[in-house]
Amino acid sequence: MLRAIIGFLVRRLGYLEVEGLENFPPTGPVIVAANHFNFVDPPLLILTNPRLTEFIGGAQRPNSPFWAQQIPKWYGFIEAFRGGYGRTTFRQSLDVLRQDGVLGIFPEGGSWATLLRPARPGLSYIAAESGAQVVPASIVGAEDLLGGKKQIIKVIYHPPLPAPIIKSSGRERREALDMFSKEIMSHIAAGLPDEQRGAFSTSLQAREAAAAVSEFPFETPEHRGT
Repeated sequence: MLRAIIGFLVRRLGYLEVEGLENFPPTGPVIVAANHFNFVDPPLLILTNPRLTEFIGGAQRPNSPFWAQQIPKWYGFIEAFRGGYGRTTFRQSLDVLRQDGVLGIFPEGGSWATLLRPARPGLSYIAAESGAQVVPASIVGAEDLLGGKKQIIKVIYHPPLPAPIIKSSGRERREALDMFSKEIMSHIAAGLPDEQRGAFSTSLQAREAAAAVSEFPFETPEHRGT
């Protein structure tokens, strides 16, 4: 029912285009990793993803309007607090994948900017622990969906990447996880306009702007779960 409602609203407000659905594995555990520039990104993945997806989302979403905060409550999601390690978040995420489910993650950790920011470490860790394939997804134009004239909104699903097999520990393991995160983000960036690709942009100005907004901007204990 929620997918039908989202589809009706999205098509009234914009022109939706979906590419790469043939890249989406029809069975088995899958992680969908997408850029997050606007609070409408999760509904767009719900609408376009051919499989039912469980999402990891911020327990606090201070920059989302009240009505937009109700959709995750109706749909249900795995709560995560920024700035800390959440055992419950990781355990629930791995449980979804062990049941051959689909897990949706926004690696940047929030939608406070319209430039691609670095991935948080959770994505690579979950992929390595679960062995699930990762499907990078680029969401283009979602920030223009509300207000103004109708625009083209694109969701692009890229070919899946196999989970990293990391046998090292300590610093070497962390570096390997970081490299996998960067690989995923590079595929996401490939589907975005150059000015929104952050560290992967050809523009020095865009790279510097993305670095300046890379950190979570809401520093209150409530938002960090402390």
